Amino acid sequence: MSLDIQKEIGIARAKQLGFEYRLWNEGGRSSNHEEIDKRPVLSQLFNEIKTGAVKHLFVYDQSRLSRNDHVSSIFRVECNKQGVTLYNKEGKYDLGNPHDQFLKQILDAVGQFDNAQRAERTRLGKLARIRQGFWMGGPPAYGYDLVDRKLVINESEAKWVRFIFEQYANKVPLMDVKIELDANGVTPRRKKGTWAMGSLQALLRNTHYIGYWDFKDHKSGEEIRVECPRILSTELWSKVQATKEDHLSKRNSTNAVKHFYMLKNVLRCGHCGTWLSGVKNPKQPSKSHYYCPKKERQWAKESIPEAEKWQRGRACAMTRSLNIDATDELVWNTVIDVISKSRSFREQTKVEILGTDYASQAGSEQEIKAANLKIRQLKRTLEKTFEALTKVETERLMERLSATQYSAVRANIDREKLAIEVEIEQLTAKVEGVGQDRRWFKWLDNFQRKIGTFKTFTPEGVPNFV
Repeated sequence: MSLDIQKEIGIARAKQLGFEYRLWNEGGRSSNHEEIDKRPVLSQLFNEIKTGAVKHLFVYDQSRLSRNDHVSSIFRVECNKQGVTLYNKEGKYDLGNPHDQFLKQILDAVGQFDNAQRAERTRLGKLARIRQGFWMGGPPAYGYDLVDRKLVINESEAKWVRFIFEQYANKVPLMDVKIELDANGVTPRRKKGTWAMGSLQALLRNTHYIGYWDFKDHKSGEEIRVECPRILSTELWSKVQATKEDHLSKRNSTNAVKHFYMLKNVLRCGHCGTWLSGVKNPKQPSKSHYYCPKKERQWAKESIPEAEKWQRGRACAMTRSLNIDATDELVWNTVIDVISKSRSFREQTKVEILGTDYASQAGSEQEIKAANLKIRQLKRTLEKTFEALTKVETERLMERLSATQYSAVRANIDREKLAIEVEIEQLTAKVEGVGQDRRWFKWLDNFQRKIGTFKTFTPEGVPNFV
């Protein structure tokens, strides 16, 4: 029954009894919250009953007060205590009368049971529709539209989804990605305006873009994986995840520093093994040096007398330091010299980029046939993983697997599936990329020429080159 109809019935009953009326309308909150403190209007009504201001109360049915037996009992006790007569669509109840009180308790229990059954039917119906691929959430993820309650790709948004992932995979700062989106007038779905960094970070976690989303039923704990149209390749998704892990590890392992230190996290103390720290004095480069910080760190842990803090050899036998500029330049020039002359480095890099077989027979008919054969084999294996997933789901539904076993098995199969999809995409790109070896050698020549531009060492050039 709509709220307007309930209101009309209540007003009609008040007029029939010759009463003036006051409306206590909390909208749909009674269907969302059970606790009194989360329902302000109900709390106010309860306080009015306690003070004796309310003597006659109409509700369409008991569920309008609460679907929770505990809250219903509180109201019954207080109404009985204050001599309140309770009315609903069936009649009235004098809660001071044992017969009416007993009847009201029975009706409350029946109403609570009916609501519980209705909620369970709704929950099971929702799960059934989700298994069929229907979208049961709010607005769809950016890059998708809803057609007949199912996700379909919105191509005008999908191209920007690909842009965001490609830029992030190439380690473009997320702030630069945001600026580019804003400059092109690309607006987020829920807020017409500029992109927030949090929205972009959430988008990068969205599995819809590789073809699935997970729904968890909070009552049973069951997780349902729902397939949807994919926007990204598995390889691009994997690159983004690797970039996120790299950023996370750097954020967790390094502290912000004011100056650039080329050999930070590279040099260790030869005596105690501690990572060397650096200190820079731009006005006096001769006082810029790498040094062992172990004795400084002991100051924070122990109470060291001031006179002993700078005692040579205390905590570590390393009593010397390395001039930063001289050390950086020596290491830099040595690395450049080794790379420019190293045949093994060129061959190793070639193999890493093109693959062992492809590096020796790039673009050949034989290699293309072998790659196509491998792709067919991998696709058959991929079909087997889908069969395995189906079997695991069946075992879980038949309760032959515990929740822990199911999670572990499902995670292993998902990892294998992901690895196979990445390999298929790489082989497909390789087959389509005939002539890639020629581009490699052209790049290698450019690389050698670029090395020449770095022969003169400048610390500012190091990040760009690396």
